[in-house]
Amino acid sequence: MYIRKILLFIVVLGLIIGGVFAYTVYDAIFSPNTKFNTEEAIVFVPTGASIDNIKDLLTPLLKNTESFLQVADRKGYSKNIKGGKYAIQNGMNNNDIVNSLRSKNIPVKVAFNNQETMADLAGRIASQIEPDSLSLLQILEDESFYTANGFTDATKIAMFIPNSYEFFWNTSAQKFRGRMLSEYNRFWNEDRRTKAKALGLTPNEVVSLASIVHKETAKVDERPRVA
Repeated sequence: MYIRKILLFIVVLGLIIGGVFAYTVYDAIFSPNTKFNTEEAIVFVPTGASIDNIKDLLTPLLKNTESFLQVADRKGYSKNIKGGKYAIQNGMNNNDIVNSLRSKNIPVKVAFNNQETMADLAGRIASQIEPDSLSLLQILEDESFYTANGFTDATKIAMFIPNSYEFFWNTSAQKFRGRMLSEYNRFWNEDRRTKAKALGLTPNEVVSLASIVHKETAKVDERPRVA
């Protein structure tokens, strides 16, 4: 009888401990873990970030950073961190936060116009994506790239057609430059090249003229007259 009571006690104790453990695990994974008051918080994760960097970024936003780190480790995020712009919604649990950081990189709008020099362009772009202005300028001043693609020192700025584009925040300087070349070639299709030729202009001359017109007047309705 005494042994039976001991066994029963052990079983009950095991169930209690198991229940507490299960609740703790469930709470760590699925309970809301945000503490900011806005609808969402935006997090910019640098390329090459470590889990310690992520901890520093999220500590001001989370109720319990340690529980997040435990879930991140279990889901393999700690060893597979990707740079980018991410949104954490108010009320998210650790599981949702990890999923967001792992696979929901948000694109950013990159806009520029009438940049007269590569230094101006680099500064403008650096304020919108991850690479700094010096890293961008080093790539944007690579003469061999422009020579290989039919540009001269005088016409290379024309490759960067003023507009608004969509990029991932962690786009590298090289990929930014490559994308701009693709956009240039896409814009200057056969039809536009034919129209430019009919005016006695090359595509680069058209871009240069448009830049001059834009600089001469800020009023859109006056630009045809200036041109």
